Amino acid sequence: MISSDRLKAFGPRRGSAALGALFLSVSAPCAAQAQAAATLDRLVDSAEVADSDFGFRRGSFILAPVPFSNPTLDSGLLLGAGYLFTLPGSKPSGIGYGRLESGNGSTGEAAGASLNFGQGLWTVFAFGGSAEVFYDLDLEGFELPIRQDGELYALRVDRGVAQNLKIGAMLTYLDSSLALDFPVFQELPEFLRPQGELELGQITFDVVWDTRDDTFYPTSGMLASLKATYAEEIDSIFGGLIGVADETYTKIKAAASTYHELGDQSVLAFQAQACTSSDGAPFFDSCGVGLASGLRGFPSTGFISDASASLQAEYRGTFNQRFGYAAFTAMGAGGDNLGSLSFDEGGISAGLGLRFRLSKRFGLDYRFDYARNDRGDDFFYISLGQKF
Repeated sequence: MISSDRLKAFGPRRGSAALGALFLSVSAPCAAQAQAAATLDRLVDSAEVADSDFGFRRGSFILAPVPFSNPTLDSGLLLGAGYLFTLPGSKPSGIGYGRLESGNGSTGEAAGASLNFGQGLWTVFAFGGSAEVFYDLDLEGFELPIRQDGELYALRVDRGVAQNLKIGAMLTYLDSSLALDFPVFQELPEFLRPQGELELGQITFDVVWDTRDDTFYPTSGMLASLKATYAEEIDSIFGGLIGVADETYTKIKAAASTYHELGDQSVLAFQAQACTSSDGAPFFDSCGVGLASGLRGFPSTGFISDASASLQAEYRGTFNQRFGYAAFTAMGAGGDNLGSLSFDEGGISAGLGLRFRLSKRFGLDYRFDYARNDRGDDFFYISLGQKF
């Protein structure tokens, strides 16, 4: 739970809603865009079908309606559309758009482009998106209804430096507002509404090591990454009339996933993560157990902390060419720093899942997961692709 001593500026400053960039994951407050981003990312990867036709004019259009369900946004539908193409000697590129609507009234849309060139060594992408989301924020056992909207813009450059190694840098700008979702507040003039505004600029550097044998359904190899973020944040209230805070923060996150084939299309996968952020980090870009760490079986905004570590394991198998299954478990802990982690700020979960294969050629699945944690809370998820 988020404790009251973590409330600063315009409200709670620790949480776990996430905002995705179009082809890469970017942390920010609008989970609607994160869902759209993940789907469009997979559309770009699927452009590898065009392994003999090169050039922009030889590309393909793809339209993908994707139902989803998660604790943050409830259930809804995402529609992703993209134009995919491959330049000579390079990896797939694409231009995409996604729009999402959920049962709790959340909406989001994003558009962007990813271009791979230079014999596959360079990738540049640009992104822009906006969303309005409604969710409950857990504050010492009391759930506050929150309305949050925001716009995110990002520019990223990646460079391959070895066969399985790449480095990247990304600039991100976020403009967001957050308020209690009570109808009486919406009747007030904007300058009197008890809501906060935030402007955030980030620069992130990362290193990625990838030896996986497949993007959608890896059976061997490793995916490891290290990300370091420096950001400046400006907070204000009453429509920006009163400045509250102007501060900087840092965040470092390391993750590693490994995959081990046990038989015909049976895989045992593991993922470990560690995260640490400074005191100035806003609630949506901090560490924690739940959506921030990608663990199933935990509330999205229930366990937020300055530092966290997690481990999850999943066994994946198939019934036939179209249907599959998964059994998984996860554990996570949080604290003020990596030396004071406690399961009181996390816990243990386990669950089962079903898979429906959309593409036999590429191993792309719809994922239906049920999870329960050691406190007896139940969660259900619908999404596209494997969890990790």
